[in-house]
Amino acid sequence: MTRNLKRDVATAGATLDETMVEPQGDLQVVVMDHGSLSRCRLPKRGVLKIGRAETSDIVLSDPAASRLHALLHIGSALELVDAGSHNGTRVGEQRLIAEQRTVVRTGDSIRIGNALLLIQRAPALRQSSISGTRPSLTPSRPLVVAAPAMRAVFELVERVASSNINVLILGETGVGKEVVAESIHRASRQRNQGPFVRINCASIGEALFESELFGHQQGAFTGAVRSKVGLMQTADKGTLFLDEIGEVPLSTQAKLLRVLETREATPVGGLRPQPLDVRFVCATNRNLSAEVAKGTFREDLFFRLNGVTIPVPPLRERVLEIEPLAQAFLAAIAKELERPGLQLSAAALEQLQRYRWPGNVRELRNAIECAALLANDSLIEIAHLPPSIRESVRPAAIKPPTSGVATGASLPDPGETLPPGLSDARRRLEYERIVQALEACNGNQTRAAEHLSMPRRTLVAKLSAYGIPRPRKLSSPPNG
Repeated sequence: MTRNLKRDVATAGATLDETMVEPQGDLQVVVMDHGSLSRCRLPKRGVLKIGRAETSDIVLSDPAASRLHALLHIGSALELVDAGSHNGTRVGEQRLIAEQRTVVRTGDSIRIGNALLLIQRAPALRQSSISGTRPSLTPSRPLVVAAPAMRAVFELVERVASSNINVLILGETGVGKEVVAESIHRASRQRNQGPFVRINCASIGEALFESELFGHQQGAFTGAVRSKVGLMQTADKGTLFLDEIGEVPLSTQAKLLRVLETREATPVGGLRPQPLDVRFVCATNRNLSAEVAKGTFREDLFFRLNGVTIPVPPLRERVLEIEPLAQAFLAAIAKELERPGLQLSAAALEQLQRYRWPGNVRELRNAIECAALLANDSLIEIAHLPPSIRESVRPAAIKPPTSGVATGASLPDPGETLPPGLSDARRRLEYERIVQALEACNGNQTRAAEHLSMPRRTLVAKLSAYGIPRPRKLSSPPNG
């Protein structure tokens, strides 16, 4: 390593400590690494270390990246230096000469193994409506309610919004639990003028959990040089959304239970409880009943949280919503990139609809962002989608069957009115799952039953109960 590079590495950490606290730059690096997307806002001056080492400012997981792979110098210009990496660094099609500074500009792409870094103009920071949490740098999350399963969810939202009952929102990571929580807040006439405060329970260390939630008095512990209001108090007259409630430390659960019961919170080191006028909405992707059985979650707290349960179905069971969500995300990112003509090709859209979306709506949003950044012209093609989606071969499950079912007869459109008696949200969810399974399996009841993990006899009984036509019973299509 040359003397200049050693100096650059030695000063990188110190320079960033001074400049990254309140970043003032108007540039950012967008990092696409193993299907994930993240952003790093650049300071006005400094040096960013890029590599696999955990001490890097931009940490890459790609195995082709060296521990210290490259340095990005930020000043009157941006200059990239390959730090003598094993596999090299490319800017566009140009491979950098090790330890030689190369000017990079807005729009340039940096390739390190399979990881892609893009230099972009950064959007203006949008003030978060959620106290104590990060400002949002991602496109706004659209509210799309197209599938019957989601219509059932929002029927429940309308019913519970007017009361003060505790709500527990269940669903996989990325399904939109926070969107549902915000909808409850907005639909409440009593609280929609108050704050909506989101607390990610998984992001707060156990040692600081009580202090962050309930606040603390000056001198309550080492380092408490002044009193601090808890995040709970900042939600006064509004809604407190406890996300990832299953991550609350067992040592804190008893105190949280008392707050839920008494609507009072005592700061750490305080003597007098302070009243709380908040509505509690919680969410988790965990099976809290199983956590109770394991002894990692208090049963009495679970019962207190579980006033009303709202299950949010995964995106793979809401296929009708993939296109409107994708288009909404694309419109937002196109505006941010100042590329209003961006469009999804028909082939790319079909590929999105074939994919199973283990990361749900959040993964869809990231996929659209990645594709928009990679598209050279105004049309996003399959080649611009992340590899996991691009290579998906799952049969399409969005169109009614066109074969194996009698001409002039088809499965009921999931958007139609549900059969009488289907007012219960869980039955509505099951109805849509059955319809979509039959569509995905081209009307084959045996395969649909396997897809739903239920006996075929049970599926046949449910078809009759829900008034869903049995495709095999329909007359054969005319030969032709």
